[in-house]
Amino acid sequence: MDFLRELKNGEPEAMQAFHKWATIVWFLASIPICLFFASSIPFLVFISVYAVVTGHWSSWQASRVEVKQKQDADVKEVLEELHKINKHLDI
Repeated sequence: MDFLRELKNGEPEAMQAFHKWATIVWFLASIPICLFFASSIPFLVFISVYAVVTGHWSSWQASRVEVKQKQDADVKEVLEELHKINKHLDI
């Protein structure tokens, strides 16, 4: 249950573990699935939709990292301002 909560909260370690195992499972499942359904139109539609969804998912995850980096940069600016104020008060 903790793992699901961490996943929901977007904890980086949980997301990394989930995506690692999802990648392994999909890779192993893709070979027999593709061989069996290779000539099926609905399967090709499914694969196309899946590709679009996973592309957007990975882009969303990447943007979450960028947001975190921006927030960290904002904290750095605040700390620099506090150091300036501390230096001013010491004088």
